[in-house]
Amino acid sequence: MNAGPSRRRRAVLAGAAGAIAATSGCVGEIRNLVGRSRTSQLSLTIATLPAGDDPYAVRIANRLADNLQAAGIETLVDAIRPDVLLRDILVNHDFDLYVARYPSQGDPDEIRSMLYSAYAEEAGWQNPFGFSNLSFDELLDEQRIVEDERRIEVVHEIQREIVREQPFTVVCYPDHINAVRTDRFDRWPRGGLNAAVDYLQLDRVDSETTLQLLLRNSRITRNRNPIAAEYRDQGYLIDLLYDSLLRFPPDAVAPINWLAETVSWGDGSTLSATIQLRETSWHDGEPVTADDVAFTYEFLRDSSLGEFDSPVPTPWRRGRLSLIDTVSVLSDRELRITFTTDNRSVAYRPLVVPILPEHIWRDRAVAADLAGVDIVGQTTEALITSNEAAVGSGPFRFVDAATDESLSIETFPDHFVYREQPDDIPSRFAGDPPFDRIEFTVVPSHDAAVQVLLDNDADSTADGLQASVVPRVVRANDLSLRIRPANSFYHIGYNARRSPMTDPNFRRIVSRHIDRTSIVSESLSGYGSPSQVPLTGRWVPEDLQWDGEASLPFFGTDGEIDPEQAREAFREAGYQYDGDTLIRRGDS
Repeated sequence: MNAGPSRRRRAVLAGAAGAIAATSGCVGEIRNLVGRSRTSQLSLTIATLPAGDDPYAVRIANRLADNLQAAGIETLVDAIRPDVLLRDILVNHDFDLYVARYPSQGDPDEIRSMLYSAYAEEAGWQNPFGFSNLSFDELLDEQRIVEDERRIEVVHEIQREIVREQPFTVVCYPDHINAVRTDRFDRWPRGGLNAAVDYLQLDRVDSETTLQLLLRNSRITRNRNPIAAEYRDQGYLIDLLYDSLLRFPPDAVAPINWLAETVSWGDGSTLSATIQLRETSWHDGEPVTADDVAFTYEFLRDSSLGEFDSPVPTPWRRGRLSLIDTVSVLSDRELRITFTTDNRSVAYRPLVVPILPEHIWRDRAVAADLAGVDIVGQTTEALITSNEAAVGSGPFRFVDAATDESLSIETFPDHFVYREQPDDIPSRFAGDPPFDRIEFTVVPSHDAAVQVLLDNDADSTADGLQASVVPRVVRANDLSLRIRPANSFYHIGYNARRSPMTDPNFRRIVSRHIDRTSIVSESLSGYGSPSQVPLTGRWVPEDLQWDGEASLPFFGTDGEIDPEQAREAFREAGYQYDGDTLIRRGDS
C-alpha cells in the first residue's frame, strides 16, 4: 500500500528532525538562518500630476525615477489627477514620494506650517511629510518672535537645516509665463494675471465688456470651497469671490487694507490690532459684520465649532490661524484681534485669509455624510462641500458653471473698490470696473490655449502657460508675452512616516539623484531658476546661494547619473545590495 501525501510529509519532517538532532552543534546556526527575514528589491512610487496638468512636475518625477532605477531601486511614477493627488498627499498621507509645486508666497513663516512637528498628523500643507524635529521646531518658533537682522539670521539657519535634513528637496523656481491680447484690454501685469487684484488694474481699450479667459486647471468649475485643500493648492481665483481683511498684491512690500478700512496696532505688552470694517455686503445682500470675521477665525480653527471631541481645523492656512490668540467684537463693524506674536511683520499673515458669511457656513459645522456613510469625528460638511453657489463679498460674484467646461462671474457693483476712491487702496485697483463679466473656458492643452488666443476668441489665460509654447507666442504679432519669476517652487516630498524615508541619510542620497541645472535647462526650457532652498532673496544665506552646484551635489554630470556613485553612497549609509539591486528586509 502506497503512503499518502501526509504520511510522506511526516516522514520527511521526522527525517529532518533526526538530522538536526544528529548535528546538534549546528542547531543555533539553522535557527539563525530560519529566523532571518527574506529580502526583496526596494520599491518606491513617486506620485505626481499627469503631463496635461503639469508637464514640469511629471518630467522631474520621470528623471528622478530613471536615476533611482539606475541606482538599483524599483521606481514607479504614478501620475494622478490634481484633486486625487492632493487628497493622497495632504489628507490621507498615502504616498512614498511626490513631485509637485508648492504654492509659496515667499514668507518665512510658511516653513513653520510645512515642517512643525505638532502638525505632522493634520491634513493640508501643515507638515504633509510627517517630519518631526524638536530642535528645528524651536527655530521655527523663534523666527516668529525676533525681528529685523536677528530674524534673517534665524531663517538662514532654518534653510541650512532644511538642506541638511531634506524633509523635502527643492528643485527649482519656474517662471510664470502668459500670453495676452491687448486689442480689448490693456495694462496686463508681468507674468499675466497672478492675483485677484490684477484683474482690477486692467484697462478697457474698446467697447468690449466681457473678459474672456482660458483655464487648464478646471477644479474651480467643480468646487468653489475656499477651505478645501485638494482644490485650493495654488489658485487665486477663489479670491475674486471672497474678500480678506488685507490683500498682498504681487511685488508689494507690504499688505494693503482691503475689507479692513483701518487697522490700528496697539502699544500694549501683547500685540493687538483694532480693525474697522468697510461698509459692504455679501453677494446675497446681507451686511458684512464683525461677527462674520470673528466667526471665520473660530470656524477655521475648528470647523465643528466645538461639537466634536477633538477640533477639526481647516487643512489650509492652519499655520496662519495659530498666530491669533483672541478675537473680540466691539460693534457691528469693529473688532479687536490679539496675536500670539509681537512681530507685526508676521502678525499680518492671518489677516489675508478669506472671510466667510456666518449665515451660510455655520450650518456646515456638522459631521460629514458621504453617500449615506456617517464619518463622525473625522471631518465636517464644511471641509467637503463643493460650495457650488459660492457667496462671498469679493469684487466679483458667481453666476454659473459647467463642470470641467466653464465658469462665469460678474462684477459685484456694491463692492467698495467700485465706489468713490478709497484713500488707502492704490488707485490702480479702484474705480469703475474694467469689465462687467468674466468668462473662463477650460481648454485641453497649452497648445490649444495659444490657438484660441490666435483665433481672437480669448484675451489671455488665467493660470499661465508652459515653456514649450513660448516660440508660438513670440512669433504671433497679435500676442504679447508676459513673464515673471514665481515664488512657488517644485519640490520632492518624502513621507517620513514610512521606511526608508524616515532616515534623513536616505533622503539626502535621494536628493542627489536630481541635477537641478539640467532640469531647468531641459524640462523647463530655461524658464526658471535652480535652487536648493524654499525661500529667496535676503532669506538665503551666502553659503546656500545657487552657484551651479547644490550642497548635496548630483551623482553625475550634465544630467547623466553615475550609478556607481549612487550605489556607493547607499552602501556607506548602511543599505545593502544584491548585485546592482538595492534590497530591503521584510516579508517577501
